[in-house]
Amino acid sequence: MNIAFRGAVLALVPLLLAACASSSTPTAPPASKVEPGFVLLGELHDNPDHHRARAEQLRQLIAQEPQTVVVFEQFSRSEDAAVAQARKATPGDVNAVIDAAKFDRKGWRWPLHRPLFDVALQSGAEVRGGNLDRDQIRRIVREGDAAWPADLLALRDRAAWNGTQQDTLRKDIQDGHCGAMPEVMLPGMVQAQRARDAAMAQAMLDARQSGARRVVLIAGNGHVRRDVAVPVYLQAAGVPASDIDAIAYLEPGNATPSGGYDRVERAPAPSREDPCAQFKR
Repeated sequence: MNIAFRGAVLALVPLLLAACASSSTPTAPPASKVEPGFVLLGELHDNPDHHRARAEQLRQLIAQEPQTVVVFEQFSRSEDAAVAQARKATPGDVNAVIDAAKFDRKGWRWPLHRPLFDVALQSGAEVRGGNLDRDQIRRIVREGDAAWPADLLALRDRAAWNGTQQDTLRKDIQDGHCGAMPEVMLPGMVQAQRARDAAMAQAMLDARQSGARRVVLIAGNGHVRRDVAVPVYLQAAGVPASDIDAIAYLEPGNATPSGGYDRVERAPAPSREDPCAQFKR
């Protein structure tokens, strides 16, 4: 029995007992569940099972709500117009879309993400970029606030942020670089991570503003964390916490940060080289 079904059955037990105790006492029907308008699907970038599982989840979400926009971490907000033109010129052509998006095939190990693009394009859902251009990210690392886009800086300044969040993000970045990141670079890297999270949040907000009834983000697990990532900026813009569903896709043995996600899905780890080997060399 899956968890969702078991939960539904357990939720009905008090109602069934009440009916048996007094058949003359009517019970109110359960309230219908309101699905979140902002769904964030995390990933470990090199795990093909994560991409296949999320593609199926995305298919179900779009079937439930056809007016869905899919925002991808894997390309920049600045490529949206080119992507829309490619879809119009060559409907359903995945290669045309990722070329228009300037998708880094080698960096993202294409075709690992293809199942997600296939679902989005076949369904007719709009596809948008959520990230910043690489040159802009580099400038933010070097220059800080002066290099932030104005809309993202305004969003960041509305977000609650404290020392614990700063330390958490700093540690995550250092851990992601196997402890090899020079300390002097960490403040700039934290700035860049926050800017990317704010960019993805703003892309989701813009999609909702343009009429989408649901917006789905496809991004790494670090970007979907409730405590330090995209949800922080969605809530800063006024999105209720209850309208956000942050789902991590992890592997057995991966630790789950407290308060980081609404739920976690797991799939076995693929065969891979030690991710810290490049830093050791």
